[in-house]
Amino acid sequence: MSDPKLPLIHKAPVEGLLVHVARSGLVIGDAAWFDRLADGRIGVFAQAKQPILWVVPRRSPRLLGHLGPIAEDIVAPSLAHGDDLRVRIVALVPEHLANGLPPEIHISVWGDPRHLQPIIAAMAPAPIAEPRPASRLTSIRPV
Repeated sequence: MSDPKLPLIHKAPVEGLLVHVARSGLVIGDAAWFDRLADGRIGVFAQAKQPILWVVPRRSPRLLGHLGPIAEDIVAPSLAHGDDLRVRIVALVPEHLANGLPPEIHISVWGDPRHLQPIIAAMAPAPIAEPRPASRLTSIRPV
């Protein structure tokens, strides 16, 4: 029996898109997976359309892009420990709906959060210093 999965990343953009989103055949809810690229970044892969001779439809594993630096910092410890991650496509903005902006693919990542403790501690905001009591010697005098 596997451990319950908790959300590690609710929604993260895939950067450096290498596919035409509208022609890829990807839909919201499709499964994806991670793998290290030659340059050390974490690549996002999914089964996408890649027609043979632009006629015969075929789905094959394709590199969609890579994770951004913050998402990579969150996912890297789980990948290093070999944790089973559930990666899904949660948002798509194809080229014809992007209104002149670049197309987008967003993913969510679910897994075991036990390897996230050092990252959560590093990303926590610094504690707020308590205000000092006002000194008795002030330049403001009561009327």
